[in-house]
Amino acid sequence: MSGSSTTLKVFKETKKMVIAKSLVSLFNAFIIFRNND
Repeated sequence: MSGSSTTLKVFKETKKMVIAKSLVSLFNAFIIFRNND
């Protein structure tokens, strides 16, 4: 069972990274959009 729990932990960490990157991308796009106005 230790193998599956490790995989789950890695999956959760990866998910956090993906969400964080998405938020950063949205934030950057928002700033660019505002600057172009």
